[in-house]
Amino acid sequence: MSGTSAELDVLLVEDNPGDAKLVEHYLDLPTVSEFVEDLALDHEESLPTANDRLESRDYDVVLLDLGLPESTGLDTLDRATDLVDGTPIIVLTGMNDQETALEAVRRGAEDYLPKGDLDGDRLVRALRYAVVRRRQQTKLRRQADRMEFFNSILRHDMLNGMNVIRARAEMLERELHGQQAEFATTIVEWSDDIIDLTQKVRSVLDSVASEEMTETDQMALTPAVESAADRARSARPDCDVTVDVDDVVVVADDLLPDVFGNLLLNAVEHGYTPADSQTHGDGDGVTVEVTSTVRDTSAVVRVADDGPGVDPADRREIFERGEKGSESAGTGFGLYFVDAMIDSYGGQIHVEDSDLGGAAFVVELPLE
Repeated sequence: MSGTSAELDVLLVEDNPGDAKLVEHYLDLPTVSEFVEDLALDHEESLPTANDRLESRDYDVVLLDLGLPESTGLDTLDRATDLVDGTPIIVLTGMNDQETALEAVRRGAEDYLPKGDLDGDRLVRALRYAVVRRRQQTKLRRQADRMEFFNSILRHDMLNGMNVIRARAEMLERELHGQQAEFATTIVEWSDDIIDLTQKVRSVLDSVASEEMTETDQMALTPAVESAADRARSARPDCDVTVDVDDVVVVADDLLPDVFGNLLLNAVEHGYTPADSQTHGDGDGVTVEVTSTVRDTSAVVRVADDGPGVDPADRREIFERGEKGSESAGTGFGLYFVDAMIDSYGGQIHVEDSDLGGAAFVVELPLE
């Protein structure tokens, strides 16, 4: 924690008056003011009276002596843990026992301080770290709750909506003819792609919310890029997308086609605007070339287009969450997703000028 906190409320549960006075002395030292502007200390001599305090107000941290009239040792910690409802506990004890210390931490204590080694600096540092850790844990829980909320949106609203769209498009596909039937088929195919991507993102959210790391796998590069190119061509028939990549295996997962899909869609949808009429004739779409080179430990994929390019000042910011080009009507999710996934694979991405006159997104992925 940098700087000072406005206020810190501490509850000391200690039945020895001398030890309680010593703790109060340490918390009155000038070094405490470097950590907190205002420290309030309440003192109780037993768990029952401490419970009354905890029911009437919230504390930032509890300093707990393991030897109390009603219990001793780790049993005291277990009973206190049931009372504090998530408030961090720092154990104070007359025993200097490493095994007991480790067991106390395993049972939920934030720290374990032998009274014989106690001094003001060590006590203040323990308070600092306990509060910081607990705030970090609270932040992580809040993030997990948000991810579960987004997961529920994907599960109910997004999937249900896409299934309705797909079903209606299938009906139109059977009833229509010619180009209109082809349009309906495209809607069905895109619905399948979005449903599949939604399910993949749900699995990522599930793994993060359950604190499990998503494991990378080995993915063939060429099929992933070809699949993305097909999607781009179906999104904009007037574009010209060519693929010439090496047949290598890279470290990634089954979201890799969607990573390249977002890059190629970004190129064909935003690479050409009416402002480009001097360089593109009416009805001309953007040209995209996807190539690769193989190094000792990585494959470098270059997605180049002949669009208006990306201003050098914007080349890092476009990967931030919510960022999008001035001509874009999208959410800014696509490139943020691309950057996050490539980073999770241990790769890198950057933007530079392309030989075609537009932008080139350069992706480096580790080889198998």
